[in-house]
Amino acid sequence: MHPKLLAFLKALGFIALYFVFGIFFSYFKHLFPPQFERYAQGILGTIGVLMTVFIFLRVEKKTLKDYGLNWESTSLKKFSLGLGLGIVLALVMMLSQVFYSGLEVSLNESAQLPSFLFWVCAFIPLAYMEEVAFRSYPMIQLNRAFGLRITQVILAILFAVYHMMMGWDTQIALLGPGIWAWAYALTAISSGGIALPTGLHFGLNAVQAFLGGKKGMEPIWNLDYPADVSEAAMLANENYGIGIQIVLLIVSVAATEWYIRRKKTTEGNVYYG
Repeated sequence: MHPKLLAFLKALGFIALYFVFGIFFSYFKHLFPPQFERYAQGILGTIGVLMTVFIFLRVEKKTLKDYGLNWESTSLKKFSLGLGLGIVLALVMMLSQVFYSGLEVSLNESAQLPSFLFWVCAFIPLAYMEEVAFRSYPMIQLNRAFGLRITQVILAILFAVYHMMMGWDTQIALLGPGIWAWAYALTAISSGGIALPTGLHFGLNAVQAFLGGKKGMEPIWNLDYPADVSEAAMLANENYGIGIQIVLLIVSVAATEWYIRRKKTTEGNVYYG
């Protein structure tokens, strides 16, 4: 079998097995109280992806370090750096849209910060399981076989399709996870592991929950249109949001090209880490 095809099938097999475990463990979510759904999904999904890792480790006789999953003294620092980066990026993107569109921002008086912080931490295992599933073994296999450019495209498509299979709208999956996948992969490959992209992923979700909220979660600040908003204004706001995502894609592609050129200059090839 051609090495590139084999690498692609291995990466796809890893993600597929994780997805199968996810479906299997989803049947156990009823063991958790309804309000703990996100924690249940994150914990059970993490178990599923770690089982996938264990199986591939045994089959290929590799170690966690080979997959960029080993704990290092710098892991917490990288996670914190990614968290800060995610918070800053999300705030810049969301607040620029607020200023552009005239969305009204109001404090949610019924929200309580300690409660919010508890529930928002559910995004940590959710982010971790997806980073392991897409930015560990699969990315390493694809990057070694195809190089980073093609790897970015393949993983972005797979990440978007994965979210579609989870019930996401096609456009939202492509413009959201499909574009953010570029940033997650680049931070993973440049830092040599998943700690930094996990922090980035969590920071993005935390800000989205803080401003406007995520499904089934009370935000600290509400975002809403004024009562007299026109359809044209709402359409303009939607187009602006799409524009922000396109800018993120352009920046991520440019950063990927810069990274590739820098690595070729110093090492002659582009590998993980």
